[in-house]
Amino acid sequence: MRQPSSQSPSIPYSIWALGSVSFLIKISAIIVFTLSPLFVTQVLGASTFILGLLEGFIEAISLFTRIFAGVISDFIHKRKVIIVVGYIFYLISRPFLALSTTVEGVFISRAFDRVGNGMEATPRDALVGDLAPPEIKGACYGLRESLSRAGAFSGAILTVFLLWMTQNNYSLVFWVGAIPTALALIVLLVFVKDPVDEKFHKKPTRQKLKLQDILNLPLSFWLVLVLSGTFMTSNFSGAFLLLRAEQTGLDIHLIPLVMVVQNMATAVTAYPIGYLSDKIGRRSMMSLGIILVILANMLLAQGGSIYIILGGVLLWGAEMGVTQSILAVFLADACPEHLRGTGFGLFHLVNGGCLIIANTLAGWVWSEAGPSMMFYASATIAALSSLSLPFIRPLSKLPQYDKAISTERLR
Repeated sequence: MRQPSSQSPSIPYSIWALGSVSFLIKISAIIVFTLSPLFVTQVLGASTFILGLLEGFIEAISLFTRIFAGVISDFIHKRKVIIVVGYIFYLISRPFLALSTTVEGVFISRAFDRVGNGMEATPRDALVGDLAPPEIKGACYGLRESLSRAGAFSGAILTVFLLWMTQNNYSLVFWVGAIPTALALIVLLVFVKDPVDEKFHKKPTRQKLKLQDILNLPLSFWLVLVLSGTFMTSNFSGAFLLLRAEQTGLDIHLIPLVMVVQNMATAVTAYPIGYLSDKIGRRSMMSLGIILVILANMLLAQGGSIYIILGGVLLWGAEMGVTQSILAVFLADACPEHLRGTGFGLFHLVNGGCLIIANTLAGWVWSEAGPSMMFYASATIAALSSLSLPFIRPLSKLPQYDKAISTERLR
C-alpha cells in the first residue's frame, strides 16, 4: 500500500465556501420540507392524496432538472453560473410560499424550490470534483456532506424553535427561511471560484460535449451507477423512521428530534470517512456503510423501545454520512472533467428513480407484511448492492481520465 504523503494539500477555500453554502441552504430547505406538508393539510385543508400528488410531481421536476443542469454545465464549461441560477429559484420560492393562500400557490412555490434544487445539486457535486486535489478528494466531498447535514439538524432545531416562538405562524416562519437562502447566494457569488470556466477560457479552442463522449463513458462509471442505484433501493424516506418512533409512544412534539439525531450522526461521520477513504481506500469505507445499513435495519426491525429505535436511527444517520460522500467520490473518480456534470446528472437521476421505487416498496411491505419485514427487506437489498463493489476499478490506465486516481484509493 502506498504510504500517504506527509504534506497533503489543504482543502481549497472554495470547497469550504461551497460547504458553507450547503449549510445555509439546508437550514432553509428543512424549514420548507418540514412545514409545507403540514401547511397544505392543516391550514389549507388539502387531503393526503393531494399532498402525495404534489410531492411526487415536484420530485419529478427535480430529477429532470438535475440531468439537464449537469449536461448544460459540461456543454458551456461553467458550473458556478448554473448553481447561481438554482439559488435564485430557491430565493424566489421562499416569499412565494410565505404569501401562498391556496394549494396552487404552494405547488408553484415548491416547483420553483425543486427546480432550484435540481439546478444546483448536479453542478455543485461536479464542481467539488473539479476543485478537489486528487489526494484529498474524499475529504473534500466528506466536508461538504458534513456541513450540509449540520445545516439539516440545525434547521430542524430552528423549525421547532420558530414554531414555538411564532405560535405556529407558518407564513412568518417561511419568511424567516428566506434569510439563510439569501446569505447562501451571497457566499456563493463572492467566495466560490469556477476552475472549469477559467480553464476553458484560457484555451484557444474548447472541447465541446458530444453525445458519443457520453456513450463511451467507461465501464467503471456504469458500475458505480449499478452500485448506487441498488444501494439507494434499500434507502427509504425518513418518514418511516418517524413512524417507527411514533409506534413506541413517543410524544408527538418530540418526534422531529428523530431527524435531528439522524442528521447529527451524518454530519459527524461524513468528513472523517471521506478523509479515511483517501488513506485506506474507497471500497473499504463503502463496505463499512453497507454494514451500518444492515445493523441499523436490524435494530429498527426489533422496535419496542424508543432507545432501540434511536440506536437504529443513529446508525442510519452514520451510514448516510459514509455512503453519500463515498458514492459521490466514486462517481467523480469515474468521470473525466469535461463529462463530470453529465455524469452526476445521470447519477442523481438513477438515485432519484431508485429512491421512488424504494419508498413505494417500503410503503407496500409496511402495510402488507408489517414494519419489521420492511426493515429486513431493506437490509437484504443493501447487502446485495455490495456484489458490484469488487468490479469497480480505477481509471488511471486510460490517458483521457484523471491520472491521479490510484488503485490504493479504490481498494
